[in-house]
Amino acid sequence: MSPDEVLSAIEERFLRRSLTPAERIVLGQTWNQRTYDQMAQQSGYGDAHLKDTGYKLWREISQALGQRVTKKSLLFVLQDYLQSSASISSRPSKTKSRALTPDRSPVQYPYPAGPLPYNSRLYIHRPPNEEIAHAAIQQPGGLLRIKAPQKMGKTSLVFQLIQTAKKQGLGLAYIDLQAVDSVVLSELSTFLKWLCSRTSQELQLQPKIDEYWEPLMGHKVSSEIYFQEYILKQHEAPVVLIISAAEDLIEHVNLAQDFFPLLRAWHEKAKWSSIWRNLRIVIVHSTEIYVPLKISQSPFNIGQSIKLPGFTVNQIYELASRYGLGEIDQLRAERLLDLTGGHPYLINIFFYYLAMQGLAFADLMNAASTPSGIYGTHLRQYLALLNQESDLVTAFQQVISTPEPVELDAITLYRLESLGLVNIQGYRAVPSCQIYRLYFQQQLGI
Repeated sequence: MSPDEVLSAIEERFLRRSLTPAERIVLGQTWNQRTYDQMAQQSGYGDAHLKDTGYKLWREISQALGQRVTKKSLLFVLQDYLQSSASISSRPSKTKSRALTPDRSPVQYPYPAGPLPYNSRLYIHRPPNEEIAHAAIQQPGGLLRIKAPQKMGKTSLVFQLIQTAKKQGLGLAYIDLQAVDSVVLSELSTFLKWLCSRTSQELQLQPKIDEYWEPLMGHKVSSEIYFQEYILKQHEAPVVLIISAAEDLIEHVNLAQDFFPLLRAWHEKAKWSSIWRNLRIVIVHSTEIYVPLKISQSPFNIGQSIKLPGFTVNQIYELASRYGLGEIDQLRAERLLDLTGGHPYLINIFFYYLAMQGLAFADLMNAASTPSGIYGTHLRQYLALLNQESDLVTAFQQVISTPEPVELDAITLYRLESLGLVNIQGYRAVPSCQIYRLYFQQQLGI
């Protein structure tokens, strides 16, 4: 597709509005793989303005598309989505006709490539975790931790929490650490200034870092003053601060050792300070945070914690009904649970091919763990990741070669769990589903 066609598709399908001149430059030049510096030189806009425009665009497109989109991932995500849409619209008429039979839904769904929008009919509630999460962000001074491996629905739940925050009239600052430039993470001072600035922008406040920053008092104290005297006092409603992809700080140990205790300190201030009761903190992460922290300084042993589980049989059955799949009875739902381990992403892929491409249940089941099956691309991506990490390959070979749980060192255990390849039972690991066991047994020669 040409850049103009991409811009039209974004306006018509995702944003439902016209793009501003700066947005058209950012999107068009991103499609042409230009950096922000190159965009600034060619357009006359400032580098900082284009970066801010881009950040807001990626967030708006992410919410509209139901999938996290960044400057780096825009090309891949849009190409995948637009190709899927084109595939759906160009199907033979007999496929469309079959979709209107009693067992099929007339609704056409995009390929399940990411988080679901808050109003998606395919979103399945998983009590009691979600009720706990929604209550936590409404609690004065609350701290919520959401943990789950990749593609288990963390961001979809965050979209639900964002909607609750909006309905309650709460201020919202969604800080995705995957969007942070590496240079920002190089020093604590730079990172805290970035955090304060981004939080201000999210709350539609003009950043005023220089007015509140006192280097002699230290950067942590300065950021605390900024939040207390500017953000929490200037914003009339309580503020929900969502820190997404917190595990990205693991590689920056010194930064994490300062930042995470700071979050805990802010949370504990709510016990005696009325102004700090207006801050509710949400930390989202895909693995355990194994940065060395004192027990008294860690935010990962306080507040409310939820871990998103896989779907149950009843939830699989419910999702099938929303896809209009009348052929999925209780028995087939149980077979899917055995095959996928209840993994929401894997189940949605399965139902997509049943509902939208009319493939047979038995054929999908039989080919699920093969390179030519519906999970082929997904599985090859995992294989490529493992092949870059010889220690992970060795560890995962141990896990899939025996029916018994395998004990691994803590870091390897949590790295495999964060990828979604294993479930943890105590200090031991088991494959998270039969698809992964069977596929990797064949690919790794076991």
